[in-house]
Amino acid sequence: MKVLIEISPEHYASFLEKCDTEFREYSLLKNGVVLRRQVDGTERRMIAILCEQFQAYILLFAARALYFPAVEDINRSLDPLYER
Repeated sequence: MKVLIEISPEHYASFLEKCDTEFREYSLLKNGVVLRRQVDGTERRMIAILCEQFQAYILLFAARALYFPAVEDINRSLDPLYER
C-alpha cells in the first residue's frame, strides 16, 4: 500500500542531515518533492514522500532514533483516521 508522507521543510532538512548517506532512510528522504499550497492566502511548503507502507515505517523508526521532531509528521501519514 502506498503512503504519502508530508513533512515540514525544517524537519525534512534536519532529519536528512542526521541520516547516513549509505542507509535506506537517506535515499527515501531524497525522493521527496516540494509541494506548494495556498493556505489562508499564504504559500505553505511541504516535502512530500511517496513510498510503500513498510518504507514509511523504516522512516518512522529512523526518526525515532535520529530526529524525533519528524515522528509526528510520519505518524500522521500512517494513521488512516487522521484528516488532512
